[in-house]
Amino acid sequence: MRKNIERMIGLTLCMGMLAGCAQTPESSLVRQKGNKALDSYKEADDKDVNMAGNASSADQTTASESTATSDTAASTDVHTDHTSAARTTIRDLINAPETYKSQVTDDTSKLVVNTDAAVEIPDVEKISAISVTPAAVTQDLLDGITDAFFSNAKIYTADSYYVQTKDEIKKKIDELKEDVANGNLDPNNWGTDDNGNLVYDIYDDIDYWESQYESAPETRNLVEGRPAVGVQTYSSTGEVMEDNAFTGIAQLDDGSQYSYRTSSWGAYSLEVRIQKIAQKDGKEIPSDAVWSDYSSSSPYEKPTEKSIGISLDDAKKLAQEKADAMGLDDLNQCGWDYAIQTSIGTDDNSSYLGSGYVIYYSRTINGTPLTYTMDAGGALEDMDSTMETWAYENLYFYVNADGIDSMTYCNPYTIGETKTENLSLLPFSEIMNIYEKMMIVTNADNLTYENSRVFNIDRIVLGYARIYEPSTDAHTGLLVPVWDFFGSRKIDSEYDGETYSDTTDWPTWSFLTINAVDGSIIDRSLGY
Repeated sequence: MRKNIERMIGLTLCMGMLAGCAQTPESSLVRQKGNKALDSYKEADDKDVNMAGNASSADQTTASESTATSDTAASTDVHTDHTSAARTTIRDLINAPETYKSQVTDDTSKLVVNTDAAVEIPDVEKISAISVTPAAVTQDLLDGITDAFFSNAKIYTADSYYVQTKDEIKKKIDELKEDVANGNLDPNNWGTDDNGNLVYDIYDDIDYWESQYESAPETRNLVEGRPAVGVQTYSSTGEVMEDNAFTGIAQLDDGSQYSYRTSSWGAYSLEVRIQKIAQKDGKEIPSDAVWSDYSSSSPYEKPTEKSIGISLDDAKKLAQEKADAMGLDDLNQCGWDYAIQTSIGTDDNSSYLGSGYVIYYSRTINGTPLTYTMDAGGALEDMDSTMETWAYENLYFYVNADGIDSMTYCNPYTIGETKTENLSLLPFSEIMNIYEKMMIVTNADNLTYENSRVFNIDRIVLGYARIYEPSTDAHTGLLVPVWDFFGSRKIDSEYDGETYSDTTDWPTWSFLTINAVDGSIIDRSLGY
């Protein structure tokens, strides 16, 4: 989303730039999609191993120097004795170092990419291309999630829980009429529009609530319910909006309350969201409360174990207990970050509510993990597109001193057949060549409105990503090995004579994703 505009511009520019770079393979000019990519995915053989092994650190230096101004790339701890090793791993095959260091800049030196990174590669001898499809949404799956969180809770449908009685509506009408009598026609402080008219029309609001009063019940009749497969919601024109749909409120024995929502819609084969809405003492949490991963650009202090009130180990344990209870033993913890909970309120100013941890989950297949990134996937190339899309599998928990505050689980996968058993991967030096060029290309246009943009990359990760071709088949994808580049980005800009600086260092924000097989660039937000 926030990266989509940048990447779309960058991918357009890269066509012309990369065409003139002899070091960059022609395949990187084409973004292979889904099963179509299989045409270029070949089994590794002895020739591939020898070619990769001959890619020396001198090649890495050339890759670093090929883009604008650069420092000499340095690599350490490269495995060199490939033939005598009893076990040859992917790191050996592609001649990848344990760490990698370089610097590249654009012609203006305003765009800088500093790389001083650990190179994380799974300790495996081969990586495959594997088919993947959305898992079927079954009643057992929904029941497993429900029972994991609310086995001893009362769950009421949101429609019955939030219905307002005649007494409640009459109280609201009386308050609005009192505001009118006192000349307070803007009790919410919403202000006026461009024409000077009040944004909020209190008289229309009074009319609305008076019409609701006529059909409102005298007392609230709570109806129990839980998610069920096949339940649908409809638009006013009769179109199906959601499948497997449920929205409810769970009341626990300790007095806390959670909103509970399941649905299948759009890019989501399944979306489950559980969020605490009331504390154990019954105190309500603001309805617009939202969790966000902590970044250095946050206006709030960085959380600590002391300020959160629970240790990271204990938070991880709570999350794992729920994941186990949900029956998700094919997913495992893959990372974490500090998190901040805020509320916008009525004055558009962020209000601090508390801090915690976010615990991320992903799956590992034959020793190679799916690399977790903050991109949800399933985005459209343009707003007018009518393509059916498919977001990524996702599971993460927000945990604070009171326990699990929020859980999101989306798009479970079914892992299918292996399409290519032992993929031939590009040498590490060739990947770095593409990376250093593309970091400049995909960010160059931003300097038209920024004074400077500096990246500090500290993690280079080889893992799986799911790609697909939504225009032909939105329900079949391919797990392929990719390289992701993580770290921080600092932007300095100027507006109305004032300078601004912003540092973004979310640990799950991948600044670039490169297909490890053919060198093509993958847009994480799109999924290809």
